[in-house]
Amino acid sequence: MKVTVEDVTPVQKKLQVEIPGEQVALEFDKACKKIGRHVKIKGFRKGKAPKSLIQRYHGDSIREEVLESLIRETFPKALEELDVKLITEPRLENAGDLKEGEPFSYSALLDLWPEFDLPEYKGIKLEKPPYEVTEEEVDEQMEALRKHFGSVESLEEDRPVQEGDLVIVDFEGFFEGEPVEGLKEENYYLEVGSGYFNEEFETKLIGTEKGVEKEIEVTYPEDALNENVAGKTITYKVTVKEIKKRILPELDDEFAQKFGPQYKTIDDLRERMRNQLEQDKKEAQERAIRQQLIDKLLSEVDFPLPESLVEKKLVQMVDNVISHLNERGMDLQSTGMSEERLKEKMREDAERQVKMEIVLDKIADKEDITVSNEELMRYMEVAPEYRNLDPNQIRAAISEYVLPKLRAKNTIDFLLEHAEIVEEEK
Repeated sequence: MKVTVEDVTPVQKKLQVEIPGEQVALEFDKACKKIGRHVKIKGFRKGKAPKSLIQRYHGDSIREEVLESLIRETFPKALEELDVKLITEPRLENAGDLKEGEPFSYSALLDLWPEFDLPEYKGIKLEKPPYEVTEEEVDEQMEALRKHFGSVESLEEDRPVQEGDLVIVDFEGFFEGEPVEGLKEENYYLEVGSGYFNEEFETKLIGTEKGVEKEIEVTYPEDALNENVAGKTITYKVTVKEIKKRILPELDDEFAQKFGPQYKTIDDLRERMRNQLEQDKKEAQERAIRQQLIDKLLSEVDFPLPESLVEKKLVQMVDNVISHLNERGMDLQSTGMSEERLKEKMREDAERQVKMEIVLDKIADKEDITVSNEELMRYMEVAPEYRNLDPNQIRAAISEYVLPKLRAKNTIDFLLEHAEIVEEEK
């Protein structure tokens, strides 16, 4: 067996294996005998047909058996000669013609762990951002709560659309006079000024009379996710069918008491909102410190990323988007997005995540950071996405997703324990 190696990139090699004709002939004999024992050819008892007839009638099966056997027998030995640490499963790239008694060659692409030196990861200096909860923020939360529990009524007076109105519209989008796919809706419900639909569209909708068709132009940026509108000025033909307004409850003791017996006055509810904001900001502070740690760590190291890992991460991210859309009864096509455009928009983030995972994994190896069975059990108990999987799927999910995720978390916790964290002055 002859093994040659070609460097494709610093993190990818091409392995070429050539097998001598004698070994190929031997494998053909073995495959012919194996298949011949189980097939029946007219005029011969099972297992007694000559080799030539077995090859004539079952040549494809024999070649498949030989190909599988040759690669299974030779590939591990070829890898031993290389002595490399693979990051993903090897990918068979090319196989030559397989003929009995003639040399046979095949090649495979090998993705390797990048080689790099870890930066100094103990004693990283971090600044803890301060936080406070203001009365204005509590007011905002109370107003949002009030809005959430308000009712919606149709307008009695005849007036045009105002900011804050809830409107029901029919619309269709056109580009250069032609309808744009995915930009037609009837009885579409939107809140004017919320920005949930499109800020420019909503602003230009203000002043529109009920029952009157209006044209609204919206210019989209070149990098808009929806390929059908990216870089274009779309003309919407819009008809307001109904205008509604919110009727908001009074922020009084009666309103507070709706949330439970522990809230006797509106001040009790305000205190609950203040405590929730306090908790939210504390968690945001912790996230900011962790993000600061990762930013500093990654800025100190650079290495080529295995494309297979980046692509795998992109597939996961796109699948998450598709799942969220499906939960809302939508799909990529209905939003004007494509998998390729999503991947293009998400690539930078995917590369950053892959880089972070590789660095954290190397630190975990060096510091012997592991995941305990207790940690794993606690995680699995609260992870609903794994409850309906069969045991084999659960084992695969644990190995591929859960353990690396928990190990990375433990590694970041370790780094924070050994960091120098000071309070920001402002």
